[in-house]
Amino acid sequence: MSSRSVSVIIPVRNGARSIERCLEAVAHQSLQPQEIIVVDGHSTDETLEKVREFPARILFEDQHSRGGACEVGVENAQSEFVAFTDADCIPDRGWLENLANSFDEGIVGVGGQTVYRGHSLWERSIDLAFATFLGSARSVEGRLFQDKRFVSSISGCNSMYRRQAILDAGGFNAGFVSEDTELNKRLAKSGKLLYTPSALVAHDQEASLRGFARRIHKWGRTRVSTAKFDLQVVPPLMVPFLLLTLILTPWVLLSAVAAYLLIVVTMGAKFAVRERDPRYLFTIPIVYLIEHASYTAGIWRGIVRLWSGPSERRFTGLPEQSTDGTKQ
Repeated sequence: MSSRSVSVIIPVRNGARSIERCLEAVAHQSLQPQEIIVVDGHSTDETLEKVREFPARILFEDQHSRGGACEVGVENAQSEFVAFTDADCIPDRGWLENLANSFDEGIVGVGGQTVYRGHSLWERSIDLAFATFLGSARSVEGRLFQDKRFVSSISGCNSMYRRQAILDAGGFNAGFVSEDTELNKRLAKSGKLLYTPSALVAHDQEASLRGFARRIHKWGRTRVSTAKFDLQVVPPLMVPFLLLTLILTPWVLLSAVAAYLLIVVTMGAKFAVRERDPRYLFTIPIVYLIEHASYTAGIWRGIVRLWSGPSERRFTGLPEQSTDGTKQ
């Protein structure tokens, strides 16, 4: 068992419906954390009452952002390593130990598998679609890779860092749309980020289609605001050129659309057969269409804002549970 000291940091705002399950899982890790820090964004529900039932430190953040909450946690942590998860996540019992054991010389951060657990048909459809190359390319967010690998970014709800590395890099930027992606980009200049499949976190997302579209749209904007350009941004950037062919050579656009529709329908058929549920023949293609349209819109919104002024860095606040379970 690892002898490393770890502080677990959980940012939350109005997470009363899920925080108990998260804290229960964190408190019963095979590698016991030195401390559990819950950073609250001034919840208005029963979050704090539930947190006080566990041996956790409660701190508060006033930046109204997840990045601000994470920064408060890092500044007050007393351990060599800091691990992060969210209030609607349930870490596996070996989560901390597997993250900690993966550190080696030159590694500043380690992230693990995040498995999304949906309950409704649409939530399950989102989970299935997002865990494919067509859904998330080579990103470890949603993809369940079975081997360790060095990556450019790790998931904010399933990660561990050397605390001093975060401080040396300037800490979390409370104003960025996606604080973890932006931090990972800076950390990658001083060391390596490792993904390990053995560190498992279940994310009970409870997402509606509308909430899913908003989340993907935000990720698209994030790619631009953090200047992270890779394979995932290529299709959105090609959209204007494809639209231009509608005037010059319409068959190019029509062929591209036909090929795309064939691919998403084929994926729907694949999951309908694999899961023995014919409804996926319709829901999976719809999820892909919503995801790709939202991501493309987010990319281009970010580009327009970048051209028209300062890059978009304002975030609407900590993930909050609305009345229908959708993160706001």
